[in-house]
Amino acid sequence: MKTLPKCVDSNTVNSFCDCIAGEEAVDPAAEAFCNRAKTDKKITGKELAELKMALMDPEDEACCDC
Repeated sequence: MKTLPKCVDSNTVNSFCDCIAGEEAVDPAAEAFCNRAKTDKKITGKELAELKMALMDPEDEACCDC
């Protein structure tokens, strides 16, 4: 899976979802996460961090053992 590079620094659920809104090449998992976040106010930053890690393309990852 791969996310949009400009969204990597979006560290809150709202900023991440705003970042991907309206983009054509959005991973379905990210889109589903943001759709769920609209109705479920219990979604946490930890869940966002897990999603972003899952979306990272291992070939694009700049740091392996940070």
